[in-house]
Amino acid sequence: MSTNIELDTVGAETPATDLIKRTFDAEITPGDGRTIDVRIIRYGERATVADGHGGVARGVPYQEEWMPGVFDHQLRAANRVLANVEHEPGIAGVVARGSVLRSAPDGFYGSFVALNTPAGDTALELVREDCLGGVSLEARPVRSVRAAGGIVQRVKANLMQIAFCRTPAFAGAQVLAVREQDIILDEEQLPVTMDPELIARCRELGIKLPQRYQGHPEETDTPADAGTSASGTAQPE
Repeated sequence: MSTNIELDTVGAETPATDLIKRTFDAEITPGDGRTIDVRIIRYGERATVADGHGGVARGVPYQEEWMPGVFDHQLRAANRVLANVEHEPGIAGVVARGSVLRSAPDGFYGSFVALNTPAGDTALELVREDCLGGVSLEARPVRSVRAAGGIVQRVKANLMQIAFCRTPAFAGAQVLAVREQDIILDEEQLPVTMDPELIARCRELGIKLPQRYQGHPEETDTPADAGTSASGTAQPE
């Protein structure tokens, strides 16, 4: 017989709000971009909390762990998850927006793009300098169970936002990197190397060449448009 029991999240002992906050350690890899990669939670990691969201009164400690798949229903809704600093409320406190959410065997991950605002710039700098050493989540539990030993397992919850903060409670989440957003170019936009004999042949046939090949037809790179008068390769006006 299973020892797991469903938790009543709306009982008399539950706080007035069903929003729970959990904070994690972070390790930072500096970078030059505005995308911050984080591990939001580590699956199966236990912590002792006393916020009244474990089927007991506020102030009574209980152990909690987050289970694989807890946020999987939100994998395609990263844009709805925002980031702030130390749970500052309101739209003015938002410093980044979610761009990617993904679940891995060890935990739940996210990528957040720092906003081009003074608050976003400040938060990004503090993350780079490891001044904000923690990642905290704000979530509303949907389904939880109490397993053997009284451990409360979060099976399904709605991730509302994360916060970059200084004082962690969990040890498993990390800021993995601050990186540039990927830039993808079409193949036809990339520079090509031309055979100098082919360039010369095209000129003999009167075939119009791209401007970048008209200055130095003998070279195999992509030369300047105008050429140089000293080398005799400058084009006539």
